[in-house]
Amino acid sequence: MQNFIDYQNITKIGLIVRINSNLDNEISYIKKILEEKNIKVFVFFLDGKNINDLDEIFIQSDFIISLGGDGTLISLCVKAYKYKKAILGINAGRLGFLTDFKAEHSKVFFDDFFNGKFKLEEPYLLDIFLEDENGNVINKVAFNDVVFHKDKSICMADIKVYENKKIFNEYYGDGLIISTPAGSTAYNISANGPIIYALAEVFVLTPVCSHSLTQRPIVLPKGFQIELGAKDCIFCIDGRETLNVNDYKSIKIALSDKKVTLIRPFDRNYFQVLKEKLHWGS
Repeated sequence: MQNFIDYQNITKIGLIVRINSNLDNEISYIKKILEEKNIKVFVFFLDGKNINDLDEIFIQSDFIISLGGDGTLISLCVKAYKYKKAILGINAGRLGFLTDFKAEHSKVFFDDFFNGKFKLEEPYLLDIFLEDENGNVINKVAFNDVVFHKDKSICMADIKVYENKKIFNEYYGDGLIISTPAGSTAYNISANGPIIYALAEVFVLTPVCSHSLTQRPIVLPKGFQIELGAKDCIFCIDGRETLNVNDYKSIKIALSDKKVTLIRPFDRNYFQVLKEKLHWGS
């Protein structure tokens, strides 16, 4: 967790862009603005396979700029947590719930930023604890969500959820989304899950195409850990890593103490973002 940025002593910034994204003009513009402020800019083109090559740029940079859509920023969040580096999202995608402004507004933002006019937000991650047959436990984290869904070999997923060894619920259908507050405006909202304030200390379980009309999303507090049981299902972490339920003896999920630091414009208003992106009141 990083609750401050020494904006007066920043000298190096990493700029990360999806490869083949046709953003040469935007990259040049952002670099020009920062280089005029005596900032060294490291540009890295992300292709989905070279994310482990990012370590050096995270080590060297004072903070990271993600230029692209929400997906690009999300793919960087775990690395950002690991290296305790903040991320600024500049929107070059479509919807942009997490990325705040377009490249053409960069000059205004950075003029404000280097005068201390910005704010930091620290949304919680999800902790995923995976225990294999040998008793080894692997801890993974998600920024947006963990999605369980049926394998191609079965017609319907049967996903049991336990709390403190007692069955909490059983979901029949296409799957189950377990989402952070920040991820509630992603797949969760398309499955009729609730929108949750991004900094809330809760997480949400949302069924996907449930076989029962009585199944509804449920919001759970921080400190509440669930265990999942299913057969012939797969689960995907933030859309970047797909795993098979059958490979693990135990799968436990909870809202983590871990956070990612996001740099925001000082006048950003979460509810205005929702109103704009979702066309409320139109």
